[in-house]
Amino acid sequence: MSSDTARGKARYRAAALLPLVLAIFCLLPAGASANRALLSTGVVDPSTAPGGALEDPCGIALTPSGQLYVSAYYAGAAQLYSAIGRYTSALSAASSPEGPCQLALDASGNLYANIWHQGVKRTSPSPLSFDTAHSTGVAVDASGRVYVDDRTYIAIYEPNGAEVGRVGLGHLGDAYGLAVSGGLLYVADAAAGTIKAFSASGEPTDGPLLAIDGASTPPGKFISLTDAALAADPTNGHLLAVDNLQPGFVHPKAAIYEFDAAGNYLGQLPGEPIDGGPSGLAVSETGTAYLTSGNSEEGTVLKYGAYSEGLGPLVVPGGSGSGSSLAKKDSPVAFPAAASASAAGGPPASASETIQHGRFRVGVDASLAPKRLPRSGTAPVRFSLAAKISATKGAVPPQLRMIEIEINRFGHIEPKGLPVCEVDQIQPATNEAALEACPGSLIGEGTFSAKVLISQQAPFPSDGKVYAFNGTWKGRPAILAHVYGTKPVPTSSTIPFEIGKAKGSTYGTKLTASLPQVTSEWGYVTGISMKLGKTFSSHGKRRSYLSAGCPAPKGFPGATFPLSRTNFAFEGGTKLSSVLSRSCQAK
Repeated sequence: MSSDTARGKARYRAAALLPLVLAIFCLLPAGASANRALLSTGVVDPSTAPGGALEDPCGIALTPSGQLYVSAYYAGAAQLYSAIGRYTSALSAASSPEGPCQLALDASGNLYANIWHQGVKRTSPSPLSFDTAHSTGVAVDASGRVYVDDRTYIAIYEPNGAEVGRVGLGHLGDAYGLAVSGGLLYVADAAAGTIKAFSASGEPTDGPLLAIDGASTPPGKFISLTDAALAADPTNGHLLAVDNLQPGFVHPKAAIYEFDAAGNYLGQLPGEPIDGGPSGLAVSETGTAYLTSGNSEEGTVLKYGAYSEGLGPLVVPGGSGSGSSLAKKDSPVAFPAAASASAAGGPPASASETIQHGRFRVGVDASLAPKRLPRSGTAPVRFSLAAKISATKGAVPPQLRMIEIEINRFGHIEPKGLPVCEVDQIQPATNEAALEACPGSLIGEGTFSAKVLISQQAPFPSDGKVYAFNGTWKGRPAILAHVYGTKPVPTSSTIPFEIGKAKGSTYGTKLTASLPQVTSEWGYVTGISMKLGKTFSSHGKRRSYLSAGCPAPKGFPGATFPLSRTNFAFEGGTKLSSVLSRSCQAK
């Protein structure tokens, strides 16, 4: 439906396209269960409401006591139903033919209604207009801030109606729906066929912080996000999204997909219950999902149970060795990861995984400390990573040529304010000489181990110290890993880990290092470990080189998320990838 097309009676039926669209729809594979049971298809009793029917219920909001506000588009009102589904009252939301659709409630019980393509109005306790643009969605966060989807940007308002910012400018073409969770604003961009997430704080960014393209859904993409609806589950940060499978029809079929907080596809809600264009979607504080039947003259409300973690994975990691699918012949095999979480404020939570390819193995361990982190914002952290490379039956593993470490998007590296070390200051040098040359740039330390190949002798073990410095490489920020060993002869190397942005939606920062070709002349790497983390003062302010937050929704004590993905490339073209998840506790 175009931006200048009235929703009302000006509906159209694309009859000529019906056979083609139905044929495409029938060929789409059924989606995996999103681990929610369909509990009821008639939560409210419209016969108890004026007119005896619920026409175009395109929005829904839930009160803490279990009552339901449901948009009655043609009545220009939000109807209130009791916890047992009987009509109670109505709040007028519009004085024009264009009625209310998406609804939102703040912590004080004030109701906000998106008047389709006209703006947002607060209907209680006193009327207040928040927007006058072509709005298609509304959301309210825990602080009472009001967010309005205005098709090409999201406007942010204080509770008193004052606009305080806009996000998404230049990155949204035709946006619908809105949900706020974990400090992120989720919005469906029909122009791009992508669900995008921006910072709810209104901080300017180069683009969305997260993008979900629907590639993992049964169709392999979103069919139509026009008139889409979004909702966030406060118990686990999951995102529910309505995809209109038959755009242009009076009663289009629609699918409800579920994604975790990192944007990984979890499955499709069961049943074929709804029309699209748009539907109302909301999730209660206990994780129960409610859905209206959208563009229907005789609408209803459906109820789904809370997400059951025991029936499916929280995260579906990608890459070789993830263990998320059956391994093909000669492909890497991932052994089950073993994760342990510490008590709040105790030792770091860690995870480990071992991947085998042919006769050699790579074991990876990672940890982040402390475990208790801010729900909003970030705090100083320490990150540790260790990798061990071995082979079975006396085989010699291939040379490690590249290592890439991707860190979850909730973690940040901020070198601003730290002294910068250059390669020529520490190469060649002993560990002590390197530390003396760049004392203020030290951000971590670790170890390395290798096997030196000596003619007609067994491989000779060698190990040494690693110091990590804040530096630059080819004019860009980098971590300079200074490696020094004394056996069999003194050897010094500096390996730059270039700092860049990770692709995709799960990871934010990427560290990439290419190992020097010289290593193959004397042996092969068997292990490397690194601990990073430093707090310092700059311009009178306390800063941290590494910081992170805990992406847990309000009311949920913690969260599980992919901490890091480590990619290895070896001589001969072999590549391995390890995804490690961990948990955190919000404070």
